[in-house]
Formats: sequence, structure tokens, C-alpha cells
Amino acid sequence: MSVVLVRGRPTEAVAMVGFTGTVAQSLVVSLLGGELHDARPKSFSVTPFFVNGRPAVDKAVAGPGDILELRAAFAQRELAERFIAEVAKGYTLFGRRVVVEELEFYDVFSQPLPEAQCFKLEFLTPLRFAVKPLYRRSRAVFDFLPRPLSVFKSAVRHGRALGLLKLGAPFLRWVHTYVALTDFGCRGRCVVTVKLPNGGVARGFVGWALYRSFGKRRIADLWRALRVAEAFNLGTGRGMGLGVVRVTPLDCPGNGPAAQRGDA
Repeated sequence: MSVVLVRGRPTEAVAMVGFTGTVAQSLVVSLLGGELHDARPKSFSVTPFFVNGRPAVDKAVAGPGDILELRAAFAQRELAERFIAEVAKGYTLFGRRVVVEELEFYDVFSQPLPEAQCFKLEFLTPLRFAVKPLYRRSRAVFDFLPRPLSVFKSAVRHGRALGLLKLGAPFLRWVHTYVALTDFGCRGRCVVTVKLPNGGVARGFVGWALYRSFGKRRIADLWRALRVAEAFNLGTGRGMGLGVVRVTPLDCPGNGPAAQRGDA
């Protein structure tokens, strides 16, 4: 599982309207071949374009001196290497040429896994989980809350589909039993609506959440799942850049002997 970070600067000012994750997805497909567009499951995911460190999810302008950043994750290293070879030549964004100045390439599992039992997730683009219907309905219903089971079920399901994880129901039962959501919040509105190029919209949670595992036996599996989530996003629409998440391990508060008790 490989991640590619692409940083460059536009030669002219670029005005971006709407959610740019779909534009990033189209760029990857155009460089690697149209067969990727309809592939199931999608073997790659993207973030929206970031302008000077901020995601372009509504309206943004990038000038010639601004840094444009794109992240793409690939289940196969060969796809990542092909993407690097093509995108290094530069690309066109909203009719403006972008000169690539820096490429960063790394394997998600190349670094040691954290051992922290507490962690923070920052949801940089709208997060939404599809609610499976028990009765017939005419439209989709989404859950916006970053519950532990929803987060890890999404990561495990996608990781298994891509052959990146072997975790299953026993791990998810462990998560349901031992992993707690301890706090969450946002700056301004917690539920944000973004406009999609086809005229549709997507709504989801944008903010942060804190979690704590009260069991230690499957901490390594927990962090493997979080590595997949950080690379491939979470929830529905992950392939086009919804559910982009940043993961940070934390020291647990009150981390004395009593707080660390529990080896489930």
C-alpha cells in the first residue's frame, strides 16, 4: 500500500469552485487509464487539492506562488510508480498548468506501528457512513457521527476488499467492547455540505474526535486499521476524497497503573 504526495505551483491563478476531490480522482484516472474509473473495489483513493495546507472543498483560489498539494493512495505499488512517472511531468487543473516541484512516496506499513491506547482523528473533509436499510426506501440515509465501530468497520471492510487487511468480526467485536469515543467537536459547523461537479451535494461531519482503547491485546491490529483509514479515507465517497482523516497517537490522561489495567 503506497501513498504519493504531489506538491506543485500553478503557472497562473486557478479558481476552484466546488469539491475538488472529484477533480483529483479524474486526474488519477486520466493519467493511469480509464479502466480504473469503474473498477470495483477502487484500488486507489485521493484527497481534494490542498492550497497552502487547506483543503479546497468549496471555493478556493491558488496563485502562482501558492503550494498545491494532492495525496493519492494505491493498493498496488506498480500503480503508484506509474502515477509518479506521469504526474512528474506536470498536469492541468481548471485549464491552468501546474508545475510539479516535489514528490513524496512511501509505503504505509514501512514505519513501526504506534502502541498508544489513545488517539485523535481529525476529519478534514465531510465524513459520512451509509445506513443499511431494514425496509425499502427511496433515498440514501447517512450517519455523521464518528463512532468507533463505524470508523473501524469502514477501514476493515475496505482494507479486506483490497487485500490489505485480514481483520474481521472478532476484531470488530473487540473494538465494540474496548474502544470508546471520549470527546469530539468542531470549529464552527460540525456538519458541512459540499457541492459536487455533477450538481449533487455531499454532507458530512468535519471536526475532530478523541478515542481510548481500554484493552491492549489488539492494539497492533487497531493501528493497522488506522493506517488504512488514513491512506484510503473513511465512509462513503472515500475514493473521491470524502472522509479524509488525519490520525495522531496520544498519551492517555491519567496514564498510571490503574488507567493502564486491562489486557483484553
